[in-house]
Amino acid sequence: MASSSEKSRRMTRKERQAQTWVQLLDAAEAVFLERGFNGSSVEEITARAGFTRGAFYSNFESKEQLFFELLTDRAQREYAEILERMPPDLTPREQLHFGAEALAELYERFDSREGHTIAGLWLECLAMAARDERFRKLAETFWRGNRALATERLKAEYEGREEELPVPPRDLATAVIALDIGLFLQHLVDPEEAPLSLYMPLYDLLIGRLVEGDAQEPAE
Repeated sequence: MASSSEKSRRMTRKERQAQTWVQLLDAAEAVFLERGFNGSSVEEITARAGFTRGAFYSNFESKEQLFFELLTDRAQREYAEILERMPPDLTPREQLHFGAEALAELYERFDSREGHTIAGLWLECLAMAARDERFRKLAETFWRGNRALATERLKAEYEGREEELPVPPRDLATAVIALDIGLFLQHLVDPEEAPLSLYMPLYDLLIGRLVEGDAQEPAE
């Protein structure tokens, strides 16, 4: 008979499902990095994780959903770590500087072979979203989620300071994300002309005055 301490260590059904989800994501990452999305199969992913197809479909509707869940999880993990490392009591412009420098440091890892492969998965994801309605909807959900998180952070920051932004927080969040993606993609294909050192000065030049609230109101 199991002791009380052994019983207390048993995982609940919810905990087991969460563990299965993580293991499937980890297996999918390895398979996608090796074979790309189109060259991978549900069978190979489940075999790598040590589960059945039933376990896969208990957690994901499709390989497409798993692909986006994986990319979302990895991206949010990186961004969460950046926010956790951000010192308290920074001004909005100082927060922008810190974030830009942290993104540049993050993308330095993409100069490695593995980093380029991960970036390739993102490009594959965007290419499929452009031609496949299913992927477009999944990508839409991902970007809306990122935009919503950035918007809420901006709103909370400025409400706490009793200040107003010269543009709606959602529009500013869209601009921040767009600049990040644009610089990253240009650096990926042409690192000499678009070095990561551009992150800080361009973020400050294009967005710095907006987050400080000292930009001129747009003309009617």
